[in-house]
Amino acid sequence: MKKMVYGAVAAIGLLSAGCTGSFQLMQAIHKWHTGFESKWTDEICYVIPGLFLYGCAWAVDTVAFNSMEFWLGESPIAVQAGNATVTRLDARTALVRNNDTGATYTMTRNADGSLLVTDAQGNAVRAERVGSVLTMTASDGSVRTALLK
Repeated sequence: MKKMVYGAVAAIGLLSAGCTGSFQLMQAIHKWHTGFESKWTDEICYVIPGLFLYGCAWAVDTVAFNSMEFWLGESPIAVQAGNATVTRLDARTALVRNNDTGATYTMTRNADGSLLVTDAQGNAVRAERVGSVLTMTASDGSVRTALLK
């Protein structure tokens, strides 16, 4: 009887923790293993440690981080980089919040590798990334920069 109670509590805990989130840990591992210049290095890093890492990341994301993101309203893995907080929404889209001004931008990587950045009002902003510095120029000519990691 004791085992049944523990099993039921564990099942309810796991089922209630399955809140869908952004799976940022999984995305970070994917970015790491696809970031090599050589397709062979990419494949070796996927097959040898990658399968284990993906399994562990999936379990941690599913049970812990996505549930915390659901209940807290923001991801616990949001990247704090310089004066900006970057929160990945999916594989191609990130939310960038300037911590100094509070301005929020949505940054989307297009298929050709270029960046589309829109401000909170939906206005397109020209963006240029050089290393870890993102420079955004608004249609009125004002320029803002953010340090990314």
